[in-house]
Amino acid sequence: MFMRIAIVHNLPAGGQKRALYEQVKRLAKKHTLDLFTLSSTNESFLPLKPLVRSHYTVSYQPASHFPGSIVSIYQKLPKAYQELAEKINQGSYDIAYVNPCYLTQAPYILRFLTIPSVYYCPEPKREFYESIPRITNKFTYNLTLPFRLPIKNIDYGSARRADIILTNSNYSRARIQNIYQKKAFINYLGVDGAVFKPQTKAKENLVLTVGELSLHKGHDFLLKAISLIPKKSRPQFIIVGPSGSETEYLIKLAKDLKVNLRILNNISDTQLVDWYNKAKVFLYAACFEPFGLSVLEALSCGTFVLGVNEGGVSEIINNNHLGNLLPRDEKVFSERIKLLLCKQDSQQDRQRRHIFTKKNWNWEKSVSLLETYFNEKYLYSYTKL
Repeated sequence: MFMRIAIVHNLPAGGQKRALYEQVKRLAKKHTLDLFTLSSTNESFLPLKPLVRSHYTVSYQPASHFPGSIVSIYQKLPKAYQELAEKINQGSYDIAYVNPCYLTQAPYILRFLTIPSVYYCPEPKREFYESIPRITNKFTYNLTLPFRLPIKNIDYGSARRADIILTNSNYSRARIQNIYQKKAFINYLGVDGAVFKPQTKAKENLVLTVGELSLHKGHDFLLKAISLIPKKSRPQFIIVGPSGSETEYLIKLAKDLKVNLRILNNISDTQLVDWYNKAKVFLYAACFEPFGLSVLEALSCGTFVLGVNEGGVSEIINNNHLGNLLPRDEKVFSERIKLLLCKQDSQQDRQRRHIFTKKNWNWEKSVSLLETYFNEKYLYSYTKL
């Protein structure tokens, strides 16, 4: 069934933007897609504009400093999203496919749409529902938190207005349904096996992780675990990801612990695939991460995964051939890294992991299910909450 789809997002660079890029790339082959963003939306990372028919923006520039940054979210941001919604409502679209806004999580636009809306919610606004580890900006964050609390209600109220909420794992679905008191449906993400694939190059004495340089990605835990490995066999530690609030803290921690840390920002997919293939082990210690797209990428490149058993990663790593999941214990994690560094991973093993992900976690399967959710909107009448 052909559809005219309005795509909405205000995502930063990262896994969710990559997921949206892969979805849009495939949806555009069968449907007419138009992109709706704020003028300040990051489109430098995996830009969607070349994939869609038209790109519409409205002017919005968030203030860079408190308290203007908060005031802008409460006063100017809803007006910008209302203007975007009016363009969509008048555009004869069949459906609006809405992705998160990094400022509020569920975007205001869900309150103003009069056409069917599908909201892809990878996770709730976590800062209001769990303790996020912080070092560098802990004092300023706690100082400004009372002024940020209304964002919790903005996220809640906007998410409730979506006609359908989709998410990326059973773990996320349970949290979303508990928090928003609204049913959510799973649409697992995928990986492009034509891009992320094994190479014949030899493994090096290094371990790799991918993720923003913030503590909720577990980089400090990994540094401490690696530091427990004897210096003569200690691997280099590579972090691929955008700079975050804890970049300087992590650099200093690595120096203090005598871990050879290398941080890579803004690298190409070709370079990323090379690093997945060089690494003896892919490490994953994100704190209660809803899914773990980088885990799929590593597996698709044939690399063994060692992760902390939290969040949605157990829905991917479901046998010991793919990887091991352990409790968040630095000593236990360190001992397993040492064993894996000594293990010879054959080309056959790497190829088996690639075939597994290509068969079970491909984007074609993911987007086909996404289209099913879009089409089901027309089997039933819908009611705005």
